[in-house]
Parts: sequence; C-alpha cells; structure tokens
Amino acid sequence: MPIDTDTIADTIRQALCFGSIRPSREELAATDEELRGHVALLLAEVRRTTSPHPPDRYRLDRISKHMAFPLGKGMLSAYAEVPQRARDCQWLLAHFTASRDEYKSGPGSTPAAPAAGRRA
Repeated sequence: MPIDTDTIADTIRQALCFGSIRPSREELAATDEELRGHVALLLAEVRRTTSPHPPDRYRLDRISKHMAFPLGKGMLSAYAEVPQRARDCQWLLAHFTASRDEYKSGPGSTPAAPAAGRRA
C-alpha cells in the first residue's frame, strides 16, 4: 500500500492545531484513530527500510509501546496524547521521507544549492 505523505502531513497539522482550539472528545478520538493508522504504516516502513542513518531504536520502541495504549478517557489525557502521537508520526514521516529522498521543504524555505561543479 503506497504511503500518502501529504495526507499524513495534513493529519499531523490538524492534530498539532488542537492546542489553539478546543476540539470535542469525538474530534480527538477520530484524529487519534487516523494518526494510529499512519503511525502503524510508517513504523513498519521505517523498521523495514535500511538507510545510512538508522532511526533511533529507543524512540521506535517507545512509539510501538505507546500504540498499545488506547486514547485516555479524560479530556486532559486526550489533549496530551493526541499531540504526542502527532509528534511521533511527524518524526516517523520525516525519517521515512528522508530515507527515500522525498523531503519536501516547507513554505518559505529555499531549495538547496546545486553541488559545486554541477549545473542546475
């Protein structure tokens, strides 16, 4: 199944914006479910992919363990857990895209200069 990095990035952005608004419990739960799917997919890919810069195994294990726990029942725990899952997903997505040389620079960033001796 191909990984849709744009959809994953949109979900991460939405989850991280929850700090500036008051989402309902249902919105938090729905976003958590989306993030769980993205994290599961990315975790499998990141663990499978070999790259010259392997990911932090401790962080991968922590993310895997965090996936085993459902979203907390209280609003405070949900407010804490959804952004943390979004940051985990963001880290996995960054590693995944970097390992595939698919990194897309954000708005306002400048493209890398061509290497010396090469024409653009």
